Amino acid sequence: MRTALKVLPRAVPRTKIPSCTRCCSTSTTATTATETSAATDQLPKDARLRFAPSPTGSLHLGGLRTALFNHILARKWGGKWLLRVEDTDQSRLVPGSVDSLRSALEWAGLDYDEGVGRTGGSHGPYTQSERLDIYRHYAQELLDKGEAYECFCSVDDLVAIKTALVKSGNHNQGYDGRCRHLSRDDVQQRKRAGHKYTVRLKSRAQKEELPADLIYGKAGSNSNSSGADDFILMKADGWPTYHLASVVDDHLMEISHVLRGEEWLPSVSRHHQLYKAFGWEPPKFAHLPLLINADGSKLSKRTGDVNVEQYIEKGYEPEALVNFLALMGWDHNTALEATLEAKGEGLPYHTRRDGHSLYEIFTMSQLIKAFDISLINHRSSAVDLSKLVFINKMTLRRKAGRLGDDGKFVNIGREADTAGDGGYDAVLKRYQDELRAREELAGSTLVENAAYVRKVFEVELPRGELVKSMAANSSTFFLEPNYKGAEAEKFLDELRTKIYVDVLQLVISQIAALNETQKFDSDAVWDIVHATLAELKIRKKKDALLPMRHALSGTHAGPGVPQMAEVLGKARTLARLRAGLAYVVARARSTGVV
Repeated sequence: MRTALKVLPRAVPRTKIPSCTRCCSTSTTATTATETSAATDQLPKDARLRFAPSPTGSLHLGGLRTALFNHILARKWGGKWLLRVEDTDQSRLVPGSVDSLRSALEWAGLDYDEGVGRTGGSHGPYTQSERLDIYRHYAQELLDKGEAYECFCSVDDLVAIKTALVKSGNHNQGYDGRCRHLSRDDVQQRKRAGHKYTVRLKSRAQKEELPADLIYGKAGSNSNSSGADDFILMKADGWPTYHLASVVDDHLMEISHVLRGEEWLPSVSRHHQLYKAFGWEPPKFAHLPLLINADGSKLSKRTGDVNVEQYIEKGYEPEALVNFLALMGWDHNTALEATLEAKGEGLPYHTRRDGHSLYEIFTMSQLIKAFDISLINHRSSAVDLSKLVFINKMTLRRKAGRLGDDGKFVNIGREADTAGDGGYDAVLKRYQDELRAREELAGSTLVENAAYVRKVFEVELPRGELVKSMAANSSTFFLEPNYKGAEAEKFLDELRTKIYVDVLQLVISQIAALNETQKFDSDAVWDIVHATLAELKIRKKKDALLPMRHALSGTHAGPGVPQMAEVLGKARTLARLRAGLAYVVARARSTGVV
């Protein structure tokens, strides 16, 4: 004998059933993609959007992009967006996910208007596990209207049904609808006997056109004549399925636009059937294209960083990651061209040799101004991390007020945000804090010398990709070169000893000859380099610069040699050049080269 149905697997507070505040219309008119796009251009001022993730782990890049697009459109349309936690699948919950999710949204600057963690809001609770009474109420409403029915088929029954259907050639049919035809007396008798049951939607037999998706356009139609899509609304444990919970919540929370991932496209037909069964007006749907790897494969943990937390830990700027994700699927070039054309201006050449462009750099306010949902395409978007690195690099320069005249947002909204946000001093402080955190620099008095740190920051910024990496690459300014290290030895092996010695002897003598009235800066060092090239009849600048770089830092990478020397100052530059020369001469003698 089957045991009685347990209504709740755990204690959940009873929730007041919200009343319907939206207009209830059963008519749905098919629209073309063009008509739908035109409608969105009217900027609906009462728009309500939602981001509704499941707490199954860290926030994925695709999830952050979905939240971002909801945020941008809500702000552009003068509406609101809310955060709802969809945790009805209790088997997949990961403890701490909700806090992690909220932290990621806060880090990214995506300030939702109501929902989990926010005070106020008249549409709560915003966590689905706290709304079970609501879903049971609306499931019962469908039962009472004859739009749903109880299904007493066990798991074994369903497996047998599916097997029989496949053998008969019905590969797309998952259920034969046999419990549709149970009488009310039979249903009540089974309930009294304690048989477990689910609640299924009684799908409609007639063909119905689906409204166009705001991104994918015409959505086709749905039809059902044999119970093939009598999908489950309430599970045997008393919990709702995603389909019922999502539709009920979107309606009661008065959601006007549903933006979600492309993977939910197959659910559109089911959701429209539910709206029809309830007699509710459905929201507009927009399904965002998938994010994929550069090679076209699925974005996954095996192929790279996919979680927002990983980018936070690496030190990316939140504005840069947001900027980067906004370009994933949105045709910003068309938006740019249209904006400039409206102003009677052409689009000047703006692409760099590396394929990136300053026209790809946006602040949030510029994104809100430029964004147009009709310019989101339905092609999968490849995640090009070199683009993210470029955007992060430019974002750092913008924040520090060092982007340059050609980068003052000549794209869209160029009259705003040219001064940068965060400020130079804020970025400089973060850089100094990263220096202090580096173990190899512990105890360095230079790290606490604000004027000196500022000089180092200035020469590192042009090549800086992350504040963290800038600090890591700056060690040479705070530590003396290790000429015996593997990197320095490999560097030295690439240089010719005679030229090394000749160059450094001449450079040292010229720097030492500078009197106190002569300025020691990068221009002065360049003059000495050119004089050395002429004196030694060396044609290539690198033949003079590389020996100097080795002596000053012991590494290949770094700012320009003249800039490095200026930051180090005359005395420290001379000391390092002499130390490098002495090491090379001693090394040559020990090997019999000289």
